[in-house]
Amino acid sequence: MIQLSISDDGIGIPKDLDIKNIESLGLKLVTSLAESQLHGEIILTRENGTGFQINFRTKK
Repeated sequence: MIQLSISDDGIGIPKDLDIKNIESLGLKLVTSLAESQLHGEIILTRENGTGFQINFRTKK
């Protein structure tokens, strides 16, 4: 299992924003890469800024 974590301490993503249904090209690309291409999961945290955790398995 590989875990990629990226975070910042900026203003953050609003709590009512659904990252799966957004117009942002950047977030669409991240979601597509994590779920469709890597068959993994993306976890969003909103404490003290914004954090993304992407978990996926490597090929054997």
